[in-house]
Amino acid sequence: MTGRINEVLIHYFQKFGVDAQPVIEKNFSFIMLDVAETERDVIDQANGYTASQPAFADADPVVIKLTPVIKDLLSVLDEMKAYYDTRGYVDDDFAKGKQLHTKLLSANLAYETVATQYFTNLQKLGNERRLAELQKLKDLDQLIRYNALKFMIDAEATAIEMDEQGITAENVLKLDVTKFKAKYDIMTADLSALMTLSKDKKQIQKEGVNSFSIENYVGSATEVKAAASKIIERINKKEPVSDSDLQGQFLDTTDGTPENFNYQLSKAIERYNEMN
Repeated sequence: MTGRINEVLIHYFQKFGVDAQPVIEKNFSFIMLDVAETERDVIDQANGYTASQPAFADADPVVIKLTPVIKDLLSVLDEMKAYYDTRGYVDDDFAKGKQLHTKLLSANLAYETVATQYFTNLQKLGNERRLAELQKLKDLDQLIRYNALKFMIDAEATAIEMDEQGITAENVLKLDVTKFKAKYDIMTADLSALMTLSKDKKQIQKEGVNSFSIENYVGSATEVKAAASKIIERINKKEPVSDSDLQGQFLDTTDGTPENFNYQLSKAIERYNEMN
């Protein structure tokens, strides 16, 4: 949901807009992105987990509601992929393209309504579990693991701040830097503490963590902090993201964008999960 589906929707709406009637340029050219079948397997897999133990009262019912909504959305996206791949708009002067645009707006609204509820409930569940884990690590004097987890939590809070402000690459200069920097400063302090601890051989030995996995995580965490710094730099320079970058398929590699920050954060989470 936060990966390919999000990427496909952003790519489409940046081209056609979100109004009732699609914006169709005079010299039209467009490649419709799609969601691979291998990426869809997780939908039924996740839905199947709702009948398993342990039960999650905040998440399970929403996953059940979300499953058919995502499938409806993907069905519309598949229709659009076939239409634009075959250049159907040449045959019907965008008649079906306009119908599909209307269908997508409706399917996306239904999707966003349930998705918002899902992410809210999942965040609540995750926060409760991680805060308990954070306190446990602190009590056990597992300071490397403690600061590694704290950085991840606070980096996610930085991402959430941008999301709640509705900030994307397209409107990144509208970011409320004061609110953003409040989260950024905490994340930066976390990283500083983690970098110091990651070089403490006695602490590494005490916690029994693999020094190589710590090094990998710290490297990824550094990239996360740098990605946030580049957003601040872009705003200080009043430098909007170029049209070519906005229209491209790789915003997650464009410096100074929320998309790049989220991409770096996802890599850091992977490195955190590999720590042992």
